[in-house]
Amino acid sequence: MKNGSTWETGGNVLQVVTLTEPSIEVGDLSAILRSTVAAVEGDLGRIGTISPGRKLAIALSLLDTVDEKRRYTSLTAQLSEALSNLPVDERHYWISTFYTLLVDANERREKAIYFTPPAIVDHLIRQAEAEGLNLSRDRIVDPAAGGAAFVSSLAGRMADRGCATKDIRQRLRGVEIDAYLAELGEALVCDRLGQPYRSGARNKILRVADSLQLKTTKLSAYDAVFVNPPYGRLLGLDHNIPSDWSRVSAPGHINKYALFIGLALRLAKPGGLVAAVCPSSYIAGPLFGPLRRHIRAMAEVLRIDALERKDVFHDVTQDACVAIFRRREAPATAVRPLSPKCGRVDKNWKFTDVGTAFPSSAKDDAAWVLPDPQTNSDDGSFRLCAGRLSDYGVTIRTGNFVWNRETHRLRKRRLKTKPTFPLIWAHNVKLGKSCLPASRNGDVPDFVVFKGNSPAIIRSAAIVLQRTTNSRQIRRLIAAKVPPRVIKKHGGWPGAFSGNLKA
Repeated sequence: MKNGSTWETGGNVLQVVTLTEPSIEVGDLSAILRSTVAAVEGDLGRIGTISPGRKLAIALSLLDTVDEKRRYTSLTAQLSEALSNLPVDERHYWISTFYTLLVDANERREKAIYFTPPAIVDHLIRQAEAEGLNLSRDRIVDPAAGGAAFVSSLAGRMADRGCATKDIRQRLRGVEIDAYLAELGEALVCDRLGQPYRSGARNKILRVADSLQLKTTKLSAYDAVFVNPPYGRLLGLDHNIPSDWSRVSAPGHINKYALFIGLALRLAKPGGLVAAVCPSSYIAGPLFGPLRRHIRAMAEVLRIDALERKDVFHDVTQDACVAIFRRREAPATAVRPLSPKCGRVDKNWKFTDVGTAFPSSAKDDAAWVLPDPQTNSDDGSFRLCAGRLSDYGVTIRTGNFVWNRETHRLRKRRLKTKPTFPLIWAHNVKLGKSCLPASRNGDVPDFVVFKGNSPAIIRSAAIVLQRTTNSRQIRRLIAAKVPPRVIKKHGGWPGAFSGNLKA
């Protein structure tokens, strides 16, 4: 199948593109990564005891352009050999991924240190170019640069178009909050441009800063913003949050990636593009209504492509999509039409155009409905459904407690001094059975500590909905009723990271 092949089907143009496929089996490379990490621990001690500077030096030993004595090449020799014949985008991705594996797992989850695969980077750059991105003249920024997946690839493409290195360094910018990640990203950019990396060099493309704390004017206005932001909620904040944050956040639910999308729309100049890799939850999630409203007011939604691979990000499962927005000349004062082009990237890195999306209602914060790829239709089954859950008095709530981000709130027994409620895990939802709280081992329930009389506690009849990305589970969605005896015995329950439908 050739890249860019098209077919006409029933009046619609169907495009199928094979994205860049890895040159080495991911399983083989993952095994080499693990063995290299084990070699590092065997020589230097547990990962948690190794200094960040030394971890960076170990990762940089995989780059030939690093201008310093490389002390760790013997530890990384096997990995270096495996990467040596890979295309530069893939090689840089795996170097960044190797660095993340040198970071403690808890820190990796907390900071969401996961990088964009080359196939997705290439796809998003190509789609942005189709929407008018000009790499020969445009100014571009990535406000959450991480391991420079976008910045390095963009620098390489700009160089391929004949742009001088000085010109690239003037027009391309990355911002990263972690100083060591920023140094790694800068080294990868230097490698891409064929320059030696020097830690003390001036005029770096990647700058160390917290993008969310910078004034937009300090970053100026860009023709394009590429971003794969950190995911997860910001917890423990008081009510005095910046107005820019409240525009894209539901009360009490401040999500990092929503803040970065809002930031990206401020960084892009009128007519500029925003190209984002994000979890799919903002497409229809009930708590992301303010974000959808803000996007539609500030930008035209040009396209949304669902990523259907379970391993889009190394060592983590996350429903994700890519999207491209064009900032409006002025914020819209009325609801504007929504009809972005849509595509799918399947498990084999095949991209297919599947139609256009549409809003589920006339409201500006309405969920966006993506087309069903099986029907080759923009309507799909949604329009054919005569009723909606709201017609039956159903209100939707998402799980309040995310266990792996708030492990300090988990308990094995109820506390007498603080409000404590039983946790319902996703795996407690069984087809055709009542949903009862139980630990992950199936024994007595786990409990979650709350402060005061939290509105997050469900105290009435409810249906809990489990959603999965596990391909071994036949049904994508499983629903079960939480029986009244759970409420009677425990006084309520908080739900887990799965979504909850409260009847």
